[in-house]
Amino acid sequence: MEKEKPRNKTFAAKALTNEQIIALFPSKAVREYLKKINWQFSERDREILYRYLALNEEPAYEADYVTIPFPFRSGDLVYVIGNEEQIGVFCSCKDDKDFFDLDARTKDFSDWSDSGRTRVEFLYPNGRFSHEHPYCFDLEYAEIKPEEKRGQSKDPYKTALVIASELIRGTDSSIECLQMYCKEYAEKNS
Repeated sequence: MEKEKPRNKTFAAKALTNEQIIALFPSKAVREYLKKINWQFSERDREILYRYLALNEEPAYEADYVTIPFPFRSGDLVYVIGNEEQIGVFCSCKDDKDFFDLDARTKDFSDWSDSGRTRVEFLYPNGRFSHEHPYCFDLEYAEIKPEEKRGQSKDPYKTALVIASELIRGTDSSIECLQMYCKEYAEKNS
């Protein structure tokens, strides 16, 4: 009896449906958003995403950019999956139009390492914000309970995050207030 030849990885990716590829994303928020907007990855995109998400293979560095729409908008509080305690403020795009405008500019000169990259400002124990660039498919929405919001929380960390979120969204808040809570958070950690 002849041995069955192993399926090649490219064939496996082509055989996957759009829904199966979306199911590979670790972020529930991203999976739900892609389904909601009925996003369709091309066959090429599904192959690249399959190699990365299912096989843990880094795609070729050049020319493997994939547009990965995500639900997060500037001012949203998020965390990186696996590090739920470190909440950050999302800062990459304010709405869908902004996302697609940015994506169109990015894909013209980018490679795989820029696919799905975002910018998130994290507050560190020294009371300072610093940005990082996690992949969108590794993010989830963070939730701060209503009783922990500004004016009611005894936690300067969460209060500072809420104020930073408000400032990024352009709502009623002040830099001075943010600085006060960042300083209090740093003093609490020193």
